[in-house]
Amino acid sequence: MTIFANKHGKNFWLATLSLVGTTIGAGIFSLPYVFAKAGFFAALAEFVILVFIVLIIQQILGEITLRASGHKRLVGLASEYLGGAWGKLVTVSVLLGGIGVMLIYIIFGGRFFSLLTGLNEFLSAAIFFAVWFLAILLPPKIFGKTEFYISSIMILAVVAILIFNFGYIDWNNFRGFNMKNILLPYGVILFAITGYTVIPKMEDLLGAEKHKLKKAIQYGTLIPAMVYLAFVFVILGVSGQMTSPDAVLGFSQALNSRWMMFFGSLLGLFAVAGAALSYGVYFRETLWYDLKLSRLSAWALTGLMPLLLFLLGARDIISTVNIVGAVFFGFQVVVILMMHKKSQKSEIQPAYKISLSKPFYYIIGAIAILGAISSL
Repeated sequence: MTIFANKHGKNFWLATLSLVGTTIGAGIFSLPYVFAKAGFFAALAEFVILVFIVLIIQQILGEITLRASGHKRLVGLASEYLGGAWGKLVTVSVLLGGIGVMLIYIIFGGRFFSLLTGLNEFLSAAIFFAVWFLAILLPPKIFGKTEFYISSIMILAVVAILIFNFGYIDWNNFRGFNMKNILLPYGVILFAITGYTVIPKMEDLLGAEKHKLKKAIQYGTLIPAMVYLAFVFVILGVSGQMTSPDAVLGFSQALNSRWMMFFGSLLGLFAVAGAALSYGVYFRETLWYDLKLSRLSAWALTGLMPLLLFLLGARDIISTVNIVGAVFFGFQVVVILMMHKKSQKSEIQPAYKISLSKPFYYIIGAIAILGAISSL
């Protein structure tokens, strides 16, 4: 780390790791399942394309952030560059997408807690929700470095799982292709690899070194992508068609290892709990600061909206992750592309510029829109 720090500087790595920490989360556990259902190489091609698109989009948002002054959250940027109506649409997408993200955390939290304790998933999710709902009342600074530490633990855990289980990989598990499920990975991949909400914070962390934002975004996007592929490789390689939507159950059954069940469930619960706390606080503050709700109302709505969906039956992990990733994040991709064109008229000159040909805008936009429609 000292060598890298000397080359790029402390601020660069703080900014990079903030994106890595925001990106690596609950989405990692769904990836092996959708790779197994679609076929490894088909899903891999989809993964490479989507990582490339997300890398472009996140660099574009970095440029837009550098061009803007004042309020730099996605809602504020959309209002500034596209007008109030678009700002309201983005507000709705951010709110609904945020509710979906927290619903995903409740489902995953319940699943991992159930695997650890043996309680049924509904009761486990209720317990996870209750603890999380109370915890997000705590001051935000308590969770300031949570994502960094959790992502570091996740990376080390993936490396350890790969090293200790490489010999159990069955190479036949990477064969096969299912046309029916070819688009199943789309939303899950998009959900897992997207972390652009932290980009304005990255600019702040870089201070006077804003010219390094582009490279920090590149590193911060590609490091999670490599971690994800390593995780998919070992989980799918060992589990094959036993691969479960949470990754842990099928993997431990394939190894016939109660210890792996315990370790994987504890790791999953730890990762999901940390991400849920950070995101819950962020969402509560969005309602409080941006929508001007009272502190109590913001807290209540943060928890009660995803809880209501859960109680109404929205409990399927893959479907929920796919819809949130494809529909809400996909819509925001289109908005970012539209803002990019408008932002180029800004008098503020950014530290870097992303140049795209006109057809490329339409290609990325069409992929986002068609992906959302297919997921629905």
